[in-house]
Amino acid sequence: MKSPYYRALARSMEPNPIRVIALCSLILGSFFLAKSVSIKTPKYVLHELLAFKVNKSRFFRKYISQKLESVIGFIFLFVGFTLLIYLEVEALGAKAAEGIRGFENWWLVVGVTVVTMFAIAILLNRITRFFSGKIFVEHMRFMVEHHGYPLESDEGLVLELGRVMRIPRGDEDTIESYGEKVRTKMKVRRKPGAPGPGPRRLYR
Repeated sequence: MKSPYYRALARSMEPNPIRVIALCSLILGSFFLAKSVSIKTPKYVLHELLAFKVNKSRFFRKYISQKLESVIGFIFLFVGFTLLIYLEVEALGAKAAEGIRGFENWWLVVGVTVVTMFAIAILLNRITRFFSGKIFVEHMRFMVEHHGYPLESDEGLVLELGRVMRIPRGDEDTIESYGEKVRTKMKVRRKPGAPGPGPRRLYR
């Protein structure tokens, strides 16, 4: 007589249409995510955004296309992994129902795994945002220092850099004074005699 564990193992290895659909969904999701990844370096993208001779409309269309492809890829991956998780949870429940030793508290193991997964995702998201901010500031420092990009001419950019570097804003700050704070924090100074915008109030 075959043991319950053997019967459960044999049942889990049987062909299942849901598993086939899940695997196809994962393949499609991987394809769209791969298409959505830009092969350009951050410095090259920054040159495109700040340089004068660049086809910004084409860049924007490509950006929209990549965002849509990333969303489509995520949906396919989410559906595929959800179906596989459903099959695994169903198999664990079947093993527990048949009284197989070691699967009595399967729901607790699944719950702890899900909570741990979300905790890791939140931690990695915070780490990614931290390092993306540092890379953004470093590339902007390069553009201002070596290419003389007029930082104070772009108020939104000045405010974004200040937000990333957590530079406080005062009611008396102008674009020029706050831009100088940003330059000091980035460890870059305006060259002597370099033209700059006059004092203007910051938009709030």
